[in-house]
Amino acid sequence: MDKPIIEFRNVTMAFRRLRRHYGLKATLLHPIQLARGLAEAAEFKALDDVSFAIRRGERVGIVGHNGCGKTTTLSLMGGVYRRYRGRVAVRGRVAMMLALGAGFNSQLSGRDNIILNGVLQGKTKAEMRALMPDVIDFADIGDFIDAPLYQYSSGMLARIGFGVATAIRPEILLVDEVMAVGDADFRKRCEARIQSLLASGTTLVLVSHSPSDIRKYCQRVIRLDHGKIVYDGPLEGSGI
Repeated sequence: MDKPIIEFRNVTMAFRRLRRHYGLKATLLHPIQLARGLAEAAEFKALDDVSFAIRRGERVGIVGHNGCGKTTTLSLMGGVYRRYRGRVAVRGRVAMMLALGAGFNSQLSGRDNIILNGVLQGKTKAEMRALMPDVIDFADIGDFIDAPLYQYSSGMLARIGFGVATAIRPEILLVDEVMAVGDADFRKRCEARIQSLLASGTTLVLVSHSPSDIRKYCQRVIRLDHGKIVYDGPLEGSGI
């Protein structure tokens, strides 16, 4: 049997919290309470001993409350974070839509950012120039394609970012709520592009608070709660 295209083994990802400034009086009068408070506030576990495997061609939705570790999971899949405990293995070409404007330069034009974003995702400049007409056609933002990105709306940023991520025909597509941005026409374009990729065998990992999007695109659901998996199974048994 082929190895999973994505594999997490006992993964823990912790972030340091900002510490309060404690005055001299608190330090002298309450040293034990202060030490305990600092220890508790020292780190926040976004993921806590998480293990799962995703097979090639699966369509997986990651759900849960805000702050439960969904975006951290996608970021680890995309190689955004390097410092964690456990093992993360990703065996395929990844395209990420994790945040609007990620990998973009606000001073450059949309056209230049298409090349920049594609190069950051592993393509060459020549390959991105060849893909440029497809991305521009998908984005459909008219003359703004030659304007600097600081003039763009959030919907225009999403159009450019999603156009690049899907035009490179990834083996793994990571999407974080991007379909919640933009008008009905943009959402239809996203849906058609995703369905085309799925038909060709692309593995999809989708983070969304939209039950309809999860039901539309996913066959399997991983539910996180305070950094731990509380459900991993078929869509039908997920309660969505």
